[in-house]
Amino acid sequence: MSTFLQLTVKLRQEVGGSGAGPTAVTGQTGEYKRIVDWIAAADEEVQQEHDNWKFMAGSFTLNTVKDDGSYAATDFVVSVTDLREFYRDTLRIYLSATGVSDETKLIYLDYQSWYDIYNVGTQTSGRPVHFTVGNDMSLKLGPAPNAVFRVSGDYRKSIDTLVANTDVPVYPAEYHMLAVYGGMMKYGRYTGASEVYADGARLYKKLLRRMEKTQLPEMRLAGPLA
Repeated sequence: MSTFLQLTVKLRQEVGGSGAGPTAVTGQTGEYKRIVDWIAAADEEVQQEHDNWKFMAGSFTLNTVKDDGSYAATDFVVSVTDLREFYRDTLRIYLSATGVSDETKLIYLDYQSWYDIYNVGTQTSGRPVHFTVGNDMSLKLGPAPNAVFRVSGDYRKSIDTLVANTDVPVYPAEYHMLAVYGGMMKYGRYTGASEVYADGARLYKKLLRRMEKTQLPEMRLAGPLA
């Protein structure tokens, strides 16, 4: 495992930078500031290479409140602060008093359709069968629950940003050098060092292919056409 600070030192070593630093990721100027920024930017770009990285997925659970059909991520059993989007096909619900044997799938509606059905006129609470996502990223159920239900599902995490010396990338430790190789490309582009850029690009692609094999979902074969 490599920390943010350790990755900046590795980048400085790989490009033949001056001195023995950086000694911190804050308060830097000049070349060291660029090295710190390049690592942070490269780390974010790794996270954005694919929308379905396994390490960018999280799970949530929610205990509903009677007659309340709208929930923020901070209302979940374990508060979620990195919600980017819900994986819509994963949401399930069951009556808490009955247990998981009662579990059924929640069906997604676009916000306007949900609004037209469940946010007009006088509504009667019941077992939620639909959900949508509000503009504020709140989870909205329809109809509003008439009892305590357990809702669960998966979500995609927002981009994590390296800030402090001891921060570590969110992807597995064996792939942390991706941030360094990405930084080498940025250094090469900035300084015109084509050989550094080429080495970074070659090593980045090689390691990225390895991570794709372990951190992307398995491909599902299509069924027969007839």
